[in-house]
Amino acid sequence: MTKDGCNEPAGKVIILGGGFNGLRLAFLLNRKGYKVEIVERDTRLGGMVQTYCHTWNGEKYFFDYGPHLFFNDYIDEYRELLGDDLLQIRDRFAMVTRGGMLSYPLRPVEMFTRINPLLSAGYLLDFVLYRLKKKHGAQGPSNLKTVMTERFGEKLFDDFYAPYIEKCCGLPSEGISPLWAEERENVSGKNPVDNILKKVQSWFSRAVRERLANVNHPSASEIVACYPRMGAGQLCDAMARTLPQEGIHLGASVKSVLTDSGQVQGLIVEKDGKSQTMRADLCISTIPLQQLVFAMKPQPQQELIVAAKSLTYRTVRLVNLIVDQDRITDCLEIFSMVRSHPFKRVYEPKAMSLDMSPPDKSSLCMEVCCSEGDEIQTMPAKALIDICVNALLKMKVLTSRDLVKDSFIVDIPNAYPVYRMGFEKDQQSLLEYVSGFRNLLTSGRQGLFRYHAMTNEVMEMADSIDRFLEGDRNKLYADNRRSRWGQSFY
Repeated sequence: MTKDGCNEPAGKVIILGGGFNGLRLAFLLNRKGYKVEIVERDTRLGGMVQTYCHTWNGEKYFFDYGPHLFFNDYIDEYRELLGDDLLQIRDRFAMVTRGGMLSYPLRPVEMFTRINPLLSAGYLLDFVLYRLKKKHGAQGPSNLKTVMTERFGEKLFDDFYAPYIEKCCGLPSEGISPLWAEERENVSGKNPVDNILKKVQSWFSRAVRERLANVNHPSASEIVACYPRMGAGQLCDAMARTLPQEGIHLGASVKSVLTDSGQVQGLIVEKDGKSQTMRADLCISTIPLQQLVFAMKPQPQQELIVAAKSLTYRTVRLVNLIVDQDRITDCLEIFSMVRSHPFKRVYEPKAMSLDMSPPDKSSLCMEVCCSEGDEIQTMPAKALIDICVNALLKMKVLTSRDLVKDSFIVDIPNAYPVYRMGFEKDQQSLLEYVSGFRNLLTSGRQGLFRYHAMTNEVMEMADSIDRFLEGDRNKLYADNRRSRWGQSFY
């Protein structure tokens, strides 16, 4: 550490966690000439941006750990890695509601063409009345429900947003932090009136239509994105191939982060039952924030341990089906706004790329959220699969149970941070603690305990650390708030 508070140039960097963020960081820093090593507990790099293969009847089917689209902001970098295997997509999302299938997010036009006009008028009237009531009434406590109700009205929120969000978080909307909604304004829009006005503008201007489509605004008629031909994991595999293989430690877990005098002095890493000590000039952690804090030696103060234990995750169970049908859906993903459905969304890999399934077959993946020890998490695979198939039949996504030829489940622990009310205080106290170590940064969705951080967001996070290392490396003045997604490292 120099007298002005800046770190000396780092020659060796150890990255904890080889998910999308850690891998992207390693890719950038390796190109800059840093000696980079990755410690990853899985047997592959990429984290949730991986693609896995399932073989049935001698044929291969490819699935992502949840669908991940990539956008034009980084298209040149994606194309450099993938070449002709980078596909262009112009399609749409859908949602299933009690009233049937609609576009997602709710399109302004569909409020009057696909929904009973009287019901649509009721939604708008409810929105106006709520705004008037709030303007002249007392302000209640702010939570996700109050924020989203102010944005859309109570009826519209309850019918089209609350069921999905509550399935994500495992909490009633009153118990969820308003940050969940604030980070997703670009997905849902500011309010229905604003969405309608933007849609009207798009009718008269091609430039407006293209701008709304490229930022995937809810008033746009389609999603504009790109996708690797053989799944999202193909991009991660391409980045991984550029790295020195001797610096990639797979199947390795971080057991201890040894600290002294405000710095990380070393790491104790366990692999194949054997422990080794690793040292570097700089450590960048993308592993779950709680895991990092628990691994600190000596341990932090008890109140920080309590704060770490209070931050919890949802597990995701991916229910996968092999279907004897060439194509099943007419969109990229279907989000479920029906509380009785166990899953929050369904996607057909073949909708992203025709190479994800054989020519005459297809597949479906349903994303089911659960918490440790709850009914869904402990449910036998066959029972959960049966419930999901029954829901698909009622939705008319599947026309017959006989079309399902094979099924299996993949579990993803620590998938989504739970934004319970007040979590920000515990999150901030942990981030401020780890930021006090001069040669330690924490970044990425898990490293910052953040939900809304994938593809563009993760790319931007890695870019901000790259700029930090190329600059004066002073954390107090770090340029890491440039993106629209907020602070990207600590």
